[in-house]
Amino acid sequence: MQISSVNFILGAASIKQVPKDGIPHIAFLGRSNAGKSSLLNALFQKNIVKTSKTPGKTREINFFLVNNSFYLVDLPGVGYAKVSERMRDDMAQRIKNYVEKAHDLKGIVYLIDIRHGGHQIDFETINGIKKAGVPILIIASKADKLNNSELTVAKKQFPIAVSSKTKKGLPDLWKEINSLLEVHNA
Repeated sequence: MQISSVNFILGAASIKQVPKDGIPHIAFLGRSNAGKSSLLNALFQKNIVKTSKTPGKTREINFFLVNNSFYLVDLPGVGYAKVSERMRDDMAQRIKNYVEKAHDLKGIVYLIDIRHGGHQIDFETINGIKKAGVPILIIASKADKLNNSELTVAKKQFPIAVSSKTKKGLPDLWKEINSLLEVHNA
């Protein structure tokens, strides 16, 4: 996809702050430290999303307007984060409210670190998203961390394996995002 503009619009601390402008959202979700923010930067082709090696740094629902036509949304991570239990619960509730109540949410890209595979929290979260009726694309992140034979085995579990570092898989991911947006425009 040709990116002509990317603008950070806001970090929503509650569902009440989510934009209600009719512009479609595609959200990125996964366990803390799965690489959501880095992947968004790779897709944007610039470092606009804050990244950290410390799990749980993304605490708000961050909206990035792409080409003035759709939002890519960086959600807080699920599961482990270096924050208090109360903050973790608040972030989980924020995600749940967004998934269930954001009218312009057209799909979720769910990242699973290819080195570790899915955990119980991933399966629970994915099932919750499916129950909410939101389309979900499960992809493997950090594909550059495996050698070729490990990658071949791991790719049997995931439709797309991406690397923010090497840009591997990004064209395939953009095709899937465009498909979700086309359904919105149909």
